[in-house]
Amino acid sequence: MSSEQIIQQAANWLTRLHDEEVSDAERQAFNAWCQADPRHAVAIERMRALWGSLDALPAQPARVALNRAFAPRRARGAQAMGVLGVLLCGWLGLTHLPVWMADQRTDVGERRQIALEDGSQLQLNSNSAVDVKFDGHQRVIELLQGELWVDVAKDAQRPFVVRNDQGTATALGTRYLVRRAPDGTTVVTVIESTVAVKGDSSEGVKVTAGQRSILDHGRAQPPQATDDTDPDAWTRGLLKVNDQPLSEVLQTLASYRHGLLRFDPQALQNLRVTGVFKLDDTAAALSTLADNLPIQVEYFTDLLVVVKPR
Repeated sequence: MSSEQIIQQAANWLTRLHDEEVSDAERQAFNAWCQADPRHAVAIERMRALWGSLDALPAQPARVALNRAFAPRRARGAQAMGVLGVLLCGWLGLTHLPVWMADQRTDVGERRQIALEDGSQLQLNSNSAVDVKFDGHQRVIELLQGELWVDVAKDAQRPFVVRNDQGTATALGTRYLVRRAPDGTTVVTVIESTVAVKGDSSEGVKVTAGQRSILDHGRAQPPQATDDTDPDAWTRGLLKVNDQPLSEVLQTLASYRHGLLRFDPQALQNLRVTGVFKLDDTAAALSTLADNLPIQVEYFTDLLVVVKPR
């Protein structure tokens, strides 16, 4: 069953459970539905959390429609039963449904370390999502969004693979990073040992420690030495940069902030940065940049910050 179908069914159940006339039989049927597939309970939990976050927003068409969907039966028409699912599917967008239903995901600014059942260690960067698919033949991490770090436990019988729509990165050793970049490419950076990187439409390449390969349009580019001497510093909550363009540093900081961090890359193109910043305090990082570079940081609200030349 697709994520879209599960979302629709979860929406239907929530509208029925919020009805004043819901029966005990319906509640029992709902419990059976939740137990039939682990994804059902996840969908209900996340939809309830989403409803709570929407409830805090000011009145708007989406929230008004949701309120009508949850109204008692006598106050709504028969067509309201499915409006929540249709609305959520449209509001989230079909491309975001897999992320919303992911096995593991992080919010903006959050990092999470996960112990996998085989003994491997997985860490998700800010605003990331993965599905974990282990069976008797292989161990697969589907990277749906963002970036992951993995330290792979040895298992000669089951290869460990990180994949997305660009291709695969199969561990031949232990630690590596995989990131879905904003431009649509996928960057595989090896911290230790070797990783086989293969695009969906090209031959594979072997990437060793200190190197990276970029998957672009299903093709794996030849390995290159990484300019970053500590590419997994984010797993320790740090951003380490060495003579990096300011616009790239700001883009990284933006990925750890709620709201918008606006800047003109062309206006800042001659400015470069070397330093260490704490990812859990982006305001302090921006303040440090303003103290050491000819820029000014303007806070219009907590959710809108503009950086421009001084």
